[in-house]
Amino acid sequence: MKYLIVLAGLLTGINAAFADDELRYNQVRLQSQQTEAVSNDTMHVSMNTYAEMQDPAKLAAKINNDMEWALQQAKQVQGVKINTGSYQTWPITRKEVTTGWRGQQDLVLESADTEILSRLVGQLQGRLQIKSMNFTVSDEKRAAVENRLIDVALDAFKQRAGIIGDNLKADGFRIVEINVNTSTQRPPMLRQARMASMSMEASDAVAVEGGESDVSVTVNGTIELRIP
Repeated sequence: MKYLIVLAGLLTGINAAFADDELRYNQVRLQSQQTEAVSNDTMHVSMNTYAEMQDPAKLAAKINNDMEWALQQAKQVQGVKINTGSYQTWPITRKEVTTGWRGQQDLVLESADTEILSRLVGQLQGRLQIKSMNFTVSDEKRAAVENRLIDVALDAFKQRAGIIGDNLKADGFRIVEINVNTSTQRPPMLRQARMASMSMEASDAVAVEGGESDVSVTVNGTIELRIP
């Protein structure tokens, strides 16, 4: 009886293998993609305080004072997210002799109100420098666009499947596998040289334009045609 059970199990596995082979008949892989240009609604700015001194203690005090001042200014502005970034110090060496020290600390700012953040950045340039600036689509806005594009991309996928079926004289099709992927292509990050930013007046608001990001939804999968 045990041998019969094992044999029955082997036959079941063989039948399943044949069934898998049959699923591969008249199968077609296809893809559809929908892309929409979306206005960026979130501004990100990275700034830092930088100094060079012979005394490492005075260097640390200078960086700390600059950052404390910047944090006090930033905390007075509503609608701006504030994070302190990396803090680094490193020696200045000449002929293997340490002649001084350099140091810097980063301040990362984010806001959905570009006008407010631009004014704040202009104010902070009195003692900090701009490292980089970029714009993104907020999570809420991006999700809303993706959800709308998913619906359109799925309709396009089915339409293409129908076109393929009609061309090959199929009675219809069924979806064997389908995948939905989303992506966002952001504009390049803007970087500003330290000396250029230092030449601006502290009260000047930074001139910015958020631009657009491309939000895309890709649907790919496999269909099986019912061909007589």
